[in-house]
Order: sequence, then structure tokens, then C-alpha cells
Amino acid sequence: MANQSLDVLIIGGGAGGLSCAMTLASAHTKSWFGDRRILVIDDARSDLDKAKLCNAPGVRVGELGSDVLKAMRSQVLQYPVSSIESGRVCSVSKSDDVWMATSEDARKWSARTLVFATGYKRCEIDGLPCTLKPHPRGGKSDRIMLPHDGAYSVSADVHVAGLLAGGSSQFAIAAGIGAQVAVDILSTWAGKRTHVHDVPEHTPC
Repeated sequence: MANQSLDVLIIGGGAGGLSCAMTLASAHTKSWFGDRRILVIDDARSDLDKAKLCNAPGVRVGELGSDVLKAMRSQVLQYPVSSIESGRVCSVSKSDDVWMATSEDARKWSARTLVFATGYKRCEIDGLPCTLKPHPRGGKSDRIMLPHDGAYSVSADVHVAGLLAGGSSQFAIAAGIGAQVAVDILSTWAGKRTHVHDVPEHTPC
């Protein structure tokens, strides 16, 4: 949706971006969540789409990454506050404490908070808040990361998730960083350290 105003815009629809989105959206019933909205922009270039997972916690041995991505997208979309759009963001800019992201086909979204989760192979976006640097755990010289404060925060309103944050190329690591970024954002909204846990409903004996 062009010119949509959001609370969090996540650029990248791989393990890190989707994990961040579902964790954020899962808190939508909290009293402090309000009417916040989350959007993932997915350019369909996640390496997970080509993977076969045999050592991912909680994932069936031999599960195809494409099926895991499909399941994760469904998890994001189960919540009324989150959505996913296909597209490729080509530039970001900031004005009056609001970020504007523009896609290759000229769609625009405004957001209070950005999360970059494009993976460690590419981040072809003009206007990044800092310069990309070589990935410390990428294994190849062309792998990249977006520098952060050690806790995945680039600035107060910009975060980095997944392998772009410097994590090793493992599904659990990429997804875990995305979840951690989400919990940090939720803690800011709540005004205290928080998390999102669900428990089964009690069934009488």
C-alpha cells in the first residue's frame, strides 16, 4: 500500500525479518501495544528458499527452506497488525523523525522504526544510516554486515536483524536475532523489559 504509515517497517522477508515480525505482532493484545502496525517488504531473495534443513531446532529433519518460509509467512499473517508485501526497497530517507522507504516501482512507506534484514549477500539500498562493512563470520570476502551497537541497534529507530547483523549462517541464529530485535522494540513500547510468552489453557482433570 503506497504511502502507508507504519510503526515498524522490516526490509527483508527471510528468517530474520519474519521472526522479527511475528514476535512483534504476537504482542498485539498487550495493553501498551495500541494500534501499532508492522509490515514486511519481501524481495523473494532469501537464501532459506534454496535450503534443506537438517539441524534447525524444532524443524523436521529434511524440511525444505521454502516450506519453512511459507510457514513463517503464515505465522506473521495470523495477526491482524502485521502484513507482508512483495517488493524491493531501493532507498530510505528520514525527515522529522519519520523514515520513508521507496521501492523500485515507486511505492512508498513511512515508518517510525526500520529493521534491515536483507541477508549478508546484498543490501542495495541508498540512504543507509551507516556504511556496510565486511561480515566477520561470513566465510567469503563479499559477505556484508550493517554495523550496530552490539545489541543490533544502529540508532534509536533503526535495527538490523538476521545475517546482516553479523551472525553466522544458521537458520536458528538468523531467526534468533530477529526475535531479539523484536523484543527490544517491544520493551521500548512497553517502557520496561518485556517478552511474549504463551501457555496452554488449563484443562481440568
